[in-house]
Amino acid sequence: MGNRIREKIVGIFTGLHFRFFWQLIIAFIAVILLAGGGVFLVGRFALREMESLAHDNPPAMLQPWVENLAGYYEEHNGWEGVAALIANYPCGPGWESEEQSWNIDYIVADPDGIVVAASDTGRVGQSLRRGEKVASFPIVVGDQETVGHLLLSPYGSFQGSFHFIVGFAVQRFLVFGLSVVAVALVTGLGLSRVISRPVVRLTEATRAVAGGDLGVRVRGQYPGELGELAASFNQMTEELARADNLRRSMTADVAHELRTPLSVIQGKIEGVLDGVYPATPEHLEPILEETKLLAHLVEDLRLLALAEAGQLSLEKRALDVGDLLRDAQVNFGPQADDRGVTLALDLPADLPQVTADRRRIAQVLGNLLTNALRHTPQGGCVTLSAAVTPPLFGGVGGKMVTISVSDTGAGIPPEDLPYIFERFWRGEKSRSRAAGGSGLGLAIAKQLVEMHRGTITAESVPGRGSAFRFTLPRT
Repeated sequence: MGNRIREKIVGIFTGLHFRFFWQLIIAFIAVILLAGGGVFLVGRFALREMESLAHDNPPAMLQPWVENLAGYYEEHNGWEGVAALIANYPCGPGWESEEQSWNIDYIVADPDGIVVAASDTGRVGQSLRRGEKVASFPIVVGDQETVGHLLLSPYGSFQGSFHFIVGFAVQRFLVFGLSVVAVALVTGLGLSRVISRPVVRLTEATRAVAGGDLGVRVRGQYPGELGELAASFNQMTEELARADNLRRSMTADVAHELRTPLSVIQGKIEGVLDGVYPATPEHLEPILEETKLLAHLVEDLRLLALAEAGQLSLEKRALDVGDLLRDAQVNFGPQADDRGVTLALDLPADLPQVTADRRRIAQVLGNLLTNALRHTPQGGCVTLSAAVTPPLFGGVGGKMVTISVSDTGAGIPPEDLPYIFERFWRGEKSRSRAAGGSGLGLAIAKQLVEMHRGTITAESVPGRGSAFRFTLPRT
């Protein structure tokens, strides 16, 4: 039975989804109660200490009263006639004082609090009033037996006033404390609302994103960490929206890239089978070319997937950058000549070696050179160059070598520049195959460079050309 009840209670609290607003309210209430309770307990303790100190240290004028009254009780075995003794204060038997008589208010009561003598005779026979018994001093005889209580003016009235003040102070403290708690709660409600509002909006926006709405944004004009959180969320949704668009575009691009060669292959083969075309090299060569194109596209997709997954193995060795660039100039020289473009080489002396996979870096250079030659008009120039990165913070030398491929072509529009390393990105929105390439070359180049712990960037001025630069670590 007990386990069942416990499970139900746990289930109830597990099912409660407290909003951030109520969590803040509970936190404010807990802090207020702890602070207020602590102050109250400390105040009560201090007041009790003050009361105990005053009670345990009576003034000198009260001491003879307590001693004489105790002696009177022991001598007469009771309080009968004690008023006569007090009437002779401070002169007469028992007081041993030569001072003039004082007009002092007093109350003497038995152990039960019944007044047996008082300056106000009308009080005789009455019980001590509220606070008077607490403010009184005990009259003790023998083995600490309390036989009565004494209140004396001005000390007795002071003690009564003291306890009245204590009670009044406690009452006021409670009223003031409750007022502070109420004000704090109202303030906490307001602050909680202000603090929790952006969190609530962010939660709603997150749910919208989970539902597929990637266009949702939250207002970012919040102070501190909340503003940073809102800005990060907006940036995240923008990246998600861009990634989703790229994914959709990639699907369309892959379908486009596959459709054309497959259509050519299908048409040619159907023509041969139907007897429309003879099975001659003239009609079979286009099928072979389209097949090679498909194989190249599939290989690019595979290479890109492996690079992005970090599963592409690299054979890194010491590599002479000068030799690599000279080989590239030789390999792409005929293509440049056919286009009427000059392929220049600019290498400094004493260029250090780098640690890299020669085949993969040659592939990066091949992709960059292919793009540069394709977009450089006849009579233009494509330049291969390399340099050591400038030293940082006054160091003796840079730790990277920068390789550049620059051209004097039409350049890249500024709005397209941030996206050129995305897969299947083309400046030509018509995606015409005449523009060349599948749109994967720069994406592959970026992945390969980053696998070498380098970076790749692009700069372009429309009408004046572009420059692609990537870095490799020195040996």
